Amino acid sequence: MTQAQRQHFTLRFDRSVSVLGMMEWFAGRDIPVLPIHGIVGGSCTCGNEDCESPGKHPVSSLVRNGVKGATTDLKLIRRWHREHPDMNYAVATEGLAVIDCDSKEALQAFRSGYQPPPTFTVKTARGFHFYFRGGMPARNAARSKLDVKSGPGCYVVGPNSVHASGAIYALWEDELIADLPQNIADITERRDEPPEAGGGGPIPVGMRNSTMTQFAGYMHGKGVPQAAVLETLKTLNRTMSEKPLPDREVRQIARSVSRYPVKALPQIIPFSEIPEERLEFLWYPYICLGTLGLLDGDPGDGKSQLCVWLCARLSRGDKLPNGDRFEPANCFLFNFEDLPGAVIKKRLEANGADLSRVFIQSRQFQLTAEMVEWMDGEIAEKRPRLVILDPIQAFMSGVDGNSNIDVREFMSRLGEIAAKRKCAIICVRHFGKSAQDKAMKKGLGSTDFVGISRNQFGLARRNDGARGFIVFHMKTNFERGQSMLFTMGDADGRNGEQPKIGFDKFTDITADDFFSGDASMRGPDQDEREVAKEFLLDALADGPKPAAKLKSQGEARAISASTIDRARKDLGIITAKEGKIWFWSLPPE
Repeated sequence: MTQAQRQHFTLRFDRSVSVLGMMEWFAGRDIPVLPIHGIVGGSCTCGNEDCESPGKHPVSSLVRNGVKGATTDLKLIRRWHREHPDMNYAVATEGLAVIDCDSKEALQAFRSGYQPPPTFTVKTARGFHFYFRGGMPARNAARSKLDVKSGPGCYVVGPNSVHASGAIYALWEDELIADLPQNIADITERRDEPPEAGGGGPIPVGMRNSTMTQFAGYMHGKGVPQAAVLETLKTLNRTMSEKPLPDREVRQIARSVSRYPVKALPQIIPFSEIPEERLEFLWYPYICLGTLGLLDGDPGDGKSQLCVWLCARLSRGDKLPNGDRFEPANCFLFNFEDLPGAVIKKRLEANGADLSRVFIQSRQFQLTAEMVEWMDGEIAEKRPRLVILDPIQAFMSGVDGNSNIDVREFMSRLGEIAAKRKCAIICVRHFGKSAQDKAMKKGLGSTDFVGISRNQFGLARRNDGARGFIVFHMKTNFERGQSMLFTMGDADGRNGEQPKIGFDKFTDITADDFFSGDASMRGPDQDEREVAKEFLLDALADGPKPAAKLKSQGEARAISASTIDRARKDLGIITAKEGKIWFWSLPPE
């Protein structure tokens, strides 16, 4: 590692650690925080190039209800940070008032006109945040270039976060958070504007914005036009608010809510009105277009090899065993475990793929709500017939893989894309270690992985002495296919070669029969430490990696942290600390 690289890693990870430290500092003072997207390479980590609020909006996969998900729970905060080390964070302002001076002129006017006491202060990209304990009405443009963030429903970007410009929100005055002085609390009193007509209603001053937003959201969801939403809010504001908001703030609420797409409510209709549909199979009866599939198996047995073989055949338009002929098709092969150039591309070439039709991600990503929309757009543009997510756990940021509710919600989004784009999506999982009475239950995580998938496959090494694997059609909503035997050719790995996969024949053995037999009859047991060694060699081939990240990736492959530690010692892997982060690297040859 060069000195420049060391400096890069130190700066990056020190910033990340300081973010976590500040989140813990706020939480220790009973001030809730929440995760918001960060800035990496000048872009918002939500993945939307046209993001309207880069580095400032919540990570919806972690806090589905936005600022309502803010917490002081240290365990949850650390999990957020572990899953999104490049995240920014926000400070919820319930019980706080934050004065946001967005220019030098606003800062001078605030200091000279209100003489604030010493308090916790943060330097922003263009100005300062002054923190106070207490509440006051939140208001944008309360004075020229001066905003007030306060009460439930508001937040400010926290210190040590990154602005879209690249500037750091820096702690400027490390003082205790002062109590809110009355003269500053009066900033939002608009003495220069006539009061709005009405008033005296039951909606208190601190709840006006959130109440109006909820009403606007309900009407927008019902398909009410923006103009009608605005008129209704004006009436509500005038007749029901303790002190009405200015009309311009009501208009802003109506505009903001109307930007969000409306999801149509379901209708109850008779089957006599349901149009006839015809199933379209990519490979009958194994892979049906418009559906989700699941491929389960032990690490190293050939799941990724099978996926490459499928993509290669589809890219050329080759007929699959007992299948129909079709035109050459595009495929998305999202793989987070193997090296794209040294392993995956070589496998595709060995199996004769048309490389112009098989696509892979440029970097790893998690399927947050924003990235699901991004993937949907990429599928709409490139129109792949097959999309593979290998392994699915690596894409599930903020999703509890053992929770039926979380898994069903996550997988349902993928199912909607498959149905809408008429492609097949196959999710790859590893087998767990616990014994199961049914082969279809062997996969890691919730049983709803299986429940929501239309087809489920199991894969294992062959037990007849041949080099290769067997694939079982374990679950289907259509017609169950026979099990299939595949062969794996010879290849010189030291020269970068990868084996060619070949279909051998169909067989009637079922997964339950195969896995219930004597383990010695299914071939040699897999040496977990050897699998862990292979994983570490591949993962560290292009340079040092954080130890915690390696262990997390290993767990997604069903390799325990203790096994990875033993493999590390066997390989003589070098450990070094950069700041507070431990890195692993391969020993010099």
